[in-house]
Amino acid sequence: MKKIILLLFICLKSQAQIQFWNKNVSSKMPLFEVEWNKKTTIYTKVGKETKPMYVFNKTAVQTFNDHGKTKYQMTVENSDNIAKRIFEISYTHYRQTNIYLGYIKTTFVYHDKRPTKIVEEKFETLKNS
Repeated sequence: MKKIILLLFICLKSQAQIQFWNKNVSSKMPLFEVEWNKKTTIYTKVGKETKPMYVFNKTAVQTFNDHGKTKYQMTVENSDNIAKRIFEISYTHYRQTNIYLGYIKTTFVYHDKRPTKIVEEKFETLKNS
């Protein structure tokens, strides 16, 4: 019986998701979502709708665990005919308050004469998630 409960817990834990909401409500990147050990999805605003734009089949790795917080980081890229996009994604879990804060730095390296553009966004989880 204990093995079944443990297996059920592991299955539920592996499918857990964390949603990070942008602190800037007017941002074109309102949300990113992490599905543990599976994928990271970055959403964008298309008109008034929020739709998944970039899906990366990996999640950030733990890089720090001390002083009541655990930090995760990863860098991923996406490229098309317009630009190469480099996403530096990080988030920190504050264990005492059980809150996550996230950050995405996106570097756009355009294939034409436009200069490189850097956009930085700050995210947080909702209190009840």
